[in-house]
Amino acid sequence: MEDLHAVILAGGSGTRLWPLSTPEFPKQFLPLPGGRSMIQETLARVTTLVPPERVWVVTGRAFSELVRQHLPEVLPGQILEEPVGRNTAPAITWAASLLARRSPRAVMAVFPADHVITKLEPFQRALRFGYQLAQRGYLVTWGIRPTEPATGYGYIRFASPVADGYGHQAFSVEQFVEKPDLATAQRYLQDGHYVWNSGMFIWQAATILAEVRTHLPALAEQMTRIVEAMGTSTERKVLEELWPSLISISIDYGVLEKTDRLVVIPVDIGWSDVGNWEQYGALYNADGNGLRGVGHHFALGSQNVFVYNTTQREIYTVGLEDVIVVALEDKTLICHKNHVQRVRELAEAQLLQRSSTSAARNGHQPGPTPASAQSPTPTPAGQSAPTLSFNLAAGDPPAMTPEGSASGTDPEPGGSAEQSQPTI
Repeated sequence: MEDLHAVILAGGSGTRLWPLSTPEFPKQFLPLPGGRSMIQETLARVTTLVPPERVWVVTGRAFSELVRQHLPEVLPGQILEEPVGRNTAPAITWAASLLARRSPRAVMAVFPADHVITKLEPFQRALRFGYQLAQRGYLVTWGIRPTEPATGYGYIRFASPVADGYGHQAFSVEQFVEKPDLATAQRYLQDGHYVWNSGMFIWQAATILAEVRTHLPALAEQMTRIVEAMGTSTERKVLEELWPSLISISIDYGVLEKTDRLVVIPVDIGWSDVGNWEQYGALYNADGNGLRGVGHHFALGSQNVFVYNTTQREIYTVGLEDVIVVALEDKTLICHKNHVQRVRELAEAQLLQRSSTSAARNGHQPGPTPASAQSPTPTPAGQSAPTLSFNLAAGDPPAMTPEGSASGTDPEPGGSAEQSQPTI
């Protein structure tokens, strides 16, 4: 697959993983149980088929140094730094424009930086199949076969079969649908023709650019000016002037819902967008009582509890079920698993409070928050924290860190077309 390039979208704020995920340290840099960060795992998955010199990263300028630290294999000139986030359509169009200039045959596979995929063999087969379809002029997305009536994802309804290969089958796309309520999600699951919108794509750079020119002509024209200035003395000036004026829109809503070239490959690849604390906790091993965790945790009669403790304090739980505890030096979050989606509300309130305080202190509106290269240091993966056992007690361990906004992606991955702003 000599024409294949990988484009990693390293943006998105991941506010549902607050307080670890913050505007200073985006979710894609958080460590997974194996020790590598999400963005490092993303690169490792794609470099089995794509060499590092054909990997591109689109990220926010504030996080470019973090990208370089985590992905030293990626060429510095292939880390595209957005002045401000403008969602996935501008991010993808930028990368596609550069690739099309390199080769009219260039194929780009797009991956959010903050997803987890555990079944690598079917993932690689699906990527090879998608590459073949892309060479035939299709726009391809991978849809995740639903395992439950999830209400946190957008869905894609597929219709007639288009092609098959590598143990997978591609179908025409009938429609994108928004995040459903529970009853609707249950109907989707029973119907069998719906998949979760993964936010992962593959297509020829020239093909997606033609679609952008058709459906987002202003974006196409502005991006042409930006790319033509790259490598010249006016590069920075043109980027600073034009980028903030680009339409902020997802590739799903801006192009894919309108094209007749889109096909979907339903896959079972052990996918998770790690979009909330319950999903993050599920990455770690549980004991017989469903207890998972990092750091000190002593449990008495508690079940299905995840504790993430980066402090020296000892945390005790008694008789709790389905609860998440996140203990940092300056903040503690205690949340029932039924309300993990509402953590975003706390994150947004904290950000608003901080912005207001900064504005009042400085006497002006706050500017962008600078990136921080430091993250909390959790217990290394695979090491168990001390556990106290009283008949039904136990504690377990692993590791993690924070997340914030970055590239023009801005998405909560796996969201529906209109509001999926990855990743990654």
